Amino acid sequence: MKSLRPLLLLPLAAVAAQAYTLELELGKSHPTGHQDSNVVGLTIATQVNENFSLGLNLNSRGLIGGTAVPALDLDARTAFAELTYDLNARGGIRPFVGAGVGYSWLSGTGSTSKSVLATDVFAGVRFALSENLDIAFTVKNAQFIGVKNSTGSTKNTITDWSQSVSLRLKF
Repeated sequence: MKSLRPLLLLPLAAVAAQAYTLELELGKSHPTGHQDSNVVGLTIATQVNENFSLGLNLNSRGLIGGTAVPALDLDARTAFAELTYDLNARGGIRPFVGAGVGYSWLSGTGSTSKSVLATDVFAGVRFALSENLDIAFTVKNAQFIGVKNSTGSTKNTITDWSQSVSLRLKF
């Protein structure tokens, strides 16, 4: 049994070797047919392998305006599970692409929906500021699927384009 004790430490070493990141996001949202609003988000992620990371993105944005009567004035708080693929790094520039699926909780006026399915696809580029800190510029397309109008009779998909800058801390 004494020879098996070092084997028990292997799972702990594997967990310790994984890279974890915390990303703080600030940006501007441009929902199609709606007024611009701010995006504030937080992503917690772990490196799955050399190129893939899996994360939880929590963000908040406004969906204001539109053609509905009364006009939409919604706050969307969304939780996405996102998979990110890091492309080949060149000279300190690290491009990436990704996709996510999540759930959005809505509050405000102009809609009877309290929650909807949400998806996103994104692309961006990261620059290393130090060994443990990156700055990233990202463009995202989010879809809020099944948002009902104020009478509850018509379901719509709200398309939201956003761009953001974020600081990414690596642990």
